[in-house]
Amino acid sequence: MQETVSNPELWQQQLTFDENVAVRNVLLPTDFSEFSGRALDFAAGIARRYEAQLHLFHCVDPTPFELADAAEQVQTACEDARRDLERLAEGLGKNRAATNLRANVAVTRGNLTAILPQTVRDLDVDLIVVGTHGRAGWKKLVLGSVAEAVIDQSPCPVLTVGPSTNRRRIQESGPSQILLAAAGSNRSQLASSYACSLACKYRSRLSVVDVLEDRAGRVLAQVSLFEWHEVAGTSDRPRTVGLRLPSEIGTRSDLILRVADETRADLIVLAVPADHRFTDRFLSTDSYRIVSDAACPVLTFHGGADRGPGQ
Repeated sequence: MQETVSNPELWQQQLTFDENVAVRNVLLPTDFSEFSGRALDFAAGIARRYEAQLHLFHCVDPTPFELADAAEQVQTACEDARRDLERLAEGLGKNRAATNLRANVAVTRGNLTAILPQTVRDLDVDLIVVGTHGRAGWKKLVLGSVAEAVIDQSPCPVLTVGPSTNRRRIQESGPSQILLAAAGSNRSQLASSYACSLACKYRSRLSVVDVLEDRAGRVLAQVSLFEWHEVAGTSDRPRTVGLRLPSEIGTRSDLILRVADETRADLIVLAVPADHRFTDRFLSTDSYRIVSDAACPVLTFHGGADRGPGQ
């Protein structure tokens, strides 16, 4: 297990506002399901608040089509998808709450896993918002193939919105409670910078889950609470406003979900280890369960990604 910061004083020094964190282009990959529809509400709210360009995206996989007239069928599917995307964009334009929201539509053909990284770079996307199927019992744990592929392959942060999500403050007015889950991955600093920037921007209270030790199936962790205050002549700085003594709980995901519930988190910022693949849910159990079960959106930073918002 990689070393983690166990001293809240050190966390306070590391939690600094990064002015380079920005959201200028938001991408919503959609399969036109009800799950994508829920994610669209969040994507539109975030894009409106940040005055960002919203891109509605659909990828047509040619594999299921018959070989005899596959080209014609795929072309028809692309045209149908574009019309559906344009209707979604038109619907946003008629919404008074979406005033001045800019929505672009993009349709492509091919395998989503192979196409997504280049699409993100071509559109200069800073944030992807995707809907997940959630789960109904541990043995039925499932996010949906689109969400799994997006989280695994995206070179930028991904905000997941599941059917269990019932806290919508981030969509309406920005989060008031943020939970940063320190995962010890090589992207944890980026996750920390983003969580800190959001907390500073919205004057949110920030909770940091710091895993001190993981042994024999029991996780020992410490939770630090921070809030922002102004310091004359300098940028805002966090200060410790509370600290929970180390406690033990069954798994990392149990711990993070429990703290998220206790703090009424509006957003979980999760650093996902590089070796986790959501397309293989049994090899990334903790991350998978957090994204599936959270009652609020989860912002994931995958260790295999190579860029972050505003970079």
